[in-house]
Amino acid sequence: MDIKEVLGENGLFKQQLPEFKTRPQQIKLAEKIADVIDAQSVLIAEAGTGTGKTFAYLLPALLSNKKIIVSTGTKTLQDQLFTKDIPKILEVLSIKPKVRLLKGRNNYLCLHRYHKASLMPVSRFPENKSLFKYLNNWIHHTVRGEIAEFINQVENRMVLANLSSTPENCLGAECDHYNECFVYKARRKALDADLLVINHHLLFADMAIKQGGFGELLPKADVIVLDESHQIPEIAGRFFSQLFSSRQCNEILNDLMTEAGEVDAAFAAIADAHEQMKRALRDATLAMSQMPERESTKRLFQTPIIIETFDLLLHQMKLLLSAVEPLVVQSNGLQNCYLRLDALVMLLEDMMQQSEPNYVYWFEAREKYFALHKSPLEIADPLTEFRAPLETSWVLTSATLAVDGTFSHFQSQTGFNAAETLLLDSPFDYQKQALMLLPKTLPEPNDYEFNRAMFEYVTPIINAAQGGVFFLFTSHRSLQMAAHHFRNHLEDLPIFVQGDQDRNQMLEDFREAGNGLLLGAASFWEGVDVSGTSLSCVIIDKLPFAHPGEPVLKAKIEHINKNGGKAFFDFQVPKAIISLKQGAGRLIRGEKDQGVLVICDRRITSKSYGKAFLNSLPEMQQTHERQDALDFLQSLNS
Repeated sequence: MDIKEVLGENGLFKQQLPEFKTRPQQIKLAEKIADVIDAQSVLIAEAGTGTGKTFAYLLPALLSNKKIIVSTGTKTLQDQLFTKDIPKILEVLSIKPKVRLLKGRNNYLCLHRYHKASLMPVSRFPENKSLFKYLNNWIHHTVRGEIAEFINQVENRMVLANLSSTPENCLGAECDHYNECFVYKARRKALDADLLVINHHLLFADMAIKQGGFGELLPKADVIVLDESHQIPEIAGRFFSQLFSSRQCNEILNDLMTEAGEVDAAFAAIADAHEQMKRALRDATLAMSQMPERESTKRLFQTPIIIETFDLLLHQMKLLLSAVEPLVVQSNGLQNCYLRLDALVMLLEDMMQQSEPNYVYWFEAREKYFALHKSPLEIADPLTEFRAPLETSWVLTSATLAVDGTFSHFQSQTGFNAAETLLLDSPFDYQKQALMLLPKTLPEPNDYEFNRAMFEYVTPIINAAQGGVFFLFTSHRSLQMAAHHFRNHLEDLPIFVQGDQDRNQMLEDFREAGNGLLLGAASFWEGVDVSGTSLSCVIIDKLPFAHPGEPVLKAKIEHINKNGGKAFFDFQVPKAIISLKQGAGRLIRGEKDQGVLVICDRRITSKSYGKAFLNSLPEMQQTHERQDALDFLQSLNS
C-alpha cells in the first residue's frame, strides 16, 4: 500500500476520519521514513508542530511488516500512542499486529518484596493497613499487576519502595515468584510484539546496564523510532552515569535486615557490622550536609572531615560485606544483597579516587541525603558502541532538533553522524496566527532592575490577553519574585504558580479558567499542550542558557575548550536554542490558535548570536513595539 493511498487527499484517512487533514509535510516525512526502513539506514527529522509525526512514522513502520520499537520521551505520549493513535491507524488499515506496551519495572508490583513487606511493621502502620488488606485480594485478580491500578489506595507514597523492585534488588530467575512475576510476564509478552511501545528511560536503562529485563528485545527489532528525540542527550547521559547515594546505602541496610531476619541467627551474625555501617553512613550524611548543594568533587575529597567520614564508611561497608559473605548460601535474597553491597564498595572507591578522565565527578548534598555522581563528558561514543551490533533502521524525530537550519549539534552529541536529515516546517500559518514581540527598552538580563522592569512592561499585555498567559522562567527565584509581584498587582486574575499544586491538576484548572496567568519554570517549557482560546500569550523572561556553574555543564565547557572548540558557540548556544524552541512552541498548538510570543531578553537582538535563535524559531511577524502586541491581542477579541 502506498503512503499517499492512506494520507493523501483521497486516502483512507480522509475517507474514514472526517477531522483528518492532508498535510504535504506529513506525506513527505512518511515517504522518507519508508525509504530509510527499506535501506536499513538512519533518519534525523525535525517536523514542526502540527505535521502529524505520529502517523508519519507509524504508517510506514506498520506497512513494512517488520518488528518495530517506538520509544517516546514521556509516559504520557507512550500511553497516548498505545490507547489512541495506534488503535486508530490499525482500524483504518484493517490490520491486527501484536501491539504491546512495556513500562519500567517500578510500574509493577514486585511479589517478592510485597510478601516480605506484608510481614514487616510497615504493613501494620495505621495508614498502610487498608492498603495491604486491599492488596491481599488484588494480587489474585489483577492481570497486569501495575501499581497504577491501586495507586489511589496509597496514603503514603514512601511505601511504594517496599512494593516495587529495582534492577539491583530484583532476584531474577532465582526468585520464588519468577513464574508469576508481573514484570517478566509483561516482558515475555513484549518479546513476540510486532510493535512495542516503550519510553526513552526504559530504552537507555537497558542499553546502559543490560539489566532492564528486555536486553533480548533490541537485537530483534528491525526498526527503532525515537520520538521526542531532543531529550536523548540528557536521558542517555543520565543512564551512562553512575551514582553512589545515601539512599542506596539505606536500601541495602533495610534489605539486609529483611532478608537476614528470615534466616535463623543470620541477622545476629551481622548485627554489629550492620549497626556500625549505619552509624558511619549517618556521619557521612551529616558531614555532606555542610557542603555546597551541587559541586564538582575535585575539592570534596581534599576536605579533612569528608576524607575521614568516607574512609570510615568504606571501612564499615567492607566489614559488613565480610560478615554477610558466609551467609550467601542460605538464601537468594542474601546473595543479592551481598552482590549489591560489593558493587557499592567498588563504586565508592572509584568515586573517591576520581581516576577516569572522560568523566566528571560531582556531588549533590541536602540535609538528610547525599549523592556522588560520575557522568560522561560525551555520550556519542557509548551510544555508538551500543548501536553498532544492531542491524536496525533508526528514525529520530522531534519538533526541536535543528539549530539555525542544521542538525550538526544534535549529531555530534549523539554520534548519529552518518544519517540522512530532513527539516520540515510546521503546516501552521505563523505569519497570520502569531506575533513575536522583542522589547528593546528593558534592562540587560543581569541588571538588578531587570525583573521589576519586565513585570511592569508585560502587565498591560497580560491584562489585554483575553485567553490565558504562560509566563516561562529560566530560574525558580525569578518565578517566585513574579508570583509575589503579580499576586499584589493582578488581584482579579487567576494566578497559577508551579509547585503550588499537582502539575496536571494545575493545567486542567488553567484551561478551565480561560484567562489565567500560569508561572512556570523548566518542566513547563515542553510537553505541555494548551490549545485554543485558553492560551493566547507566551512570555519568556530570558534566553534559556544553562547555569555555567552547574558541575556537569562546567566540566563539558572546559572539555570542549581544552580540545580546541568554542564551548559557548558549539554547545551553550545550541543547547539554549533547543530549549527556547520548546518554550516558544507552547503558543501555537493548532491551526486555529492565535497569540503573541514575548521574549524579554534584549540579547536576542543586541548580540550577534541572537540571529541563530531567531532563525531557529518559526517565521512569524516581529515587532519591538508593545503597542503592536496590544493591538494584535485586541484583534483576537473582536
